[in-house]
Amino acid sequence: MNTNRMPALVLAAVGVALIVAGPLLPGGERAVVNDPPRTGHVTDLARADDGSILVGTQHGELWRFADSTWGRIGINLDNQPVMSLSADLAADPRHGPIGTSGGLVNGPPALRPVRQRVSDVIITSAGLVVATGDGLLVQGDSTWRRQLAGVQVYRLGAQTVAGSDHLHAGTVNQGVFTAPVANLAAWSSDSVGLPEHSNVFTFAVTAGGRLIAGTDAGLYWQTAPMERWRPLRVGLEHDRMLSLYLQPAQDGQQRLWIGSDKHLYRVDLKEDDGGVEALAYAAPMAGPDDGLRYGVSWIVPFADGVMFSAGSVYQFGRFGFAGWYWVSLLGLLLLLLGGRLFPPPQQDTPARGLMAG
Repeated sequence: MNTNRMPALVLAAVGVALIVAGPLLPGGERAVVNDPPRTGHVTDLARADDGSILVGTQHGELWRFADSTWGRIGINLDNQPVMSLSADLAADPRHGPIGTSGGLVNGPPALRPVRQRVSDVIITSAGLVVATGDGLLVQGDSTWRRQLAGVQVYRLGAQTVAGSDHLHAGTVNQGVFTAPVANLAAWSSDSVGLPEHSNVFTFAVTAGGRLIAGTDAGLYWQTAPMERWRPLRVGLEHDRMLSLYLQPAQDGQQRLWIGSDKHLYRVDLKEDDGGVEALAYAAPMAGPDDGLRYGVSWIVPFADGVMFSAGSVYQFGRFGFAGWYWVSLLGLLLLLLGGRLFPPPQQDTPARGLMAG
């Protein structure tokens, strides 16, 4: 028997096993790029009511991710950067309100067009509210009603407390303003406890109805509108909190996802009658090593994790072993090596007696 036969069989068997095992190796949580084939920086990310993901870009493109596929939505946004997308765009994104740097697209047809930069849009039971660099535009019967004139409103957030709906305006340099949805003309400064001249970029509401605000100096929370804000210490008290997403409560804990200028963070919160506190410091889940070159501006739920935007769109969740293809490639090389070592088949030779004569 050829002495190469057994080593060749072993190498080939190991190679086949590695080829098959590569994609099946257990991995862990990590961020992977899941970006639409768009042009320009991603400027907005939203999760529609039907579970699809909507993306707006710097060049006025609108994309939808559904059934594991990105598709371009045919709507003319005049090449203006998309600033605000609403979950209400699920039915037909070509008709819902969209905020851009050039104005409001698909606004109420009975009202005059909005031709100034729109930073956020929210639909309330009292009508549409539009955030701009010069306060708010509140939908009226025949015209827009301007509120908070001279205030640069960056983000809008809704909250229900004791059965009453409230709207919050996060601003640049002026903290938070709040009004009951039933009277959107009654705006009041709601910044007691926040650092002076705060920039407020994002909001989240806890399972207990408390409001969390992301500022340029960490996180703060309050029990109800007009009450004192209290710091939520997660180890990021000197960082800008650009985006928040709070997962539904499980086993008495709530998981808060935080987007900063450099990282995607995650922290578990405990909420009881005494308030809200973090169970540990926030842990970075993705950062520059994952290819992030910009701040994490939006976070939305997706599958078993989240999707977030940081110039491009990323998906964070549980995936297989990151280097599985190297394992399979090694298996292929071993299989080829085993094939080279395998002895060629023996050829029959004529009997000596037949050769003679």
